[in-house]
Amino acid sequence: MSGRYRVVQSFDGGFIGEVAMVNGSAVSRGWTVRLEFSGGRLVTTWVEGVPQGTLRQSGDGFTYVSGVDVRPGGAVSLRFHLERTSSTPRVCTVDGVRCSGF
Repeated sequence: MSGRYRVVQSFDGGFIGEVAMVNGSAVSRGWTVRLEFSGGRLVTTWVEGVPQGTLRQSGDGFTYVSGVDVRPGGAVSLRFHLERTSSTPRVCTVDGVRCSGF
């Protein structure tokens, strides 16, 4: 799985971010996203159109584990709403590999 980070929408006091992922392997697989920001408050996370995964918050970040596998060549996007922090994460990984898009 590879992931690309981007800011979908910015507004006073917060933003909506996204990690878009593509399964480049030949088998269906789940995924894990880790994001860390300097402070701030996570309001919510979601993946549209599929069963939701598991969110774990720790320190200045969170880990989201997929709720469904992605088929070979398929794509999925994790979106999240953060407040009171920079929109540039200190850490963004998908399955331990750094996200692109910075």
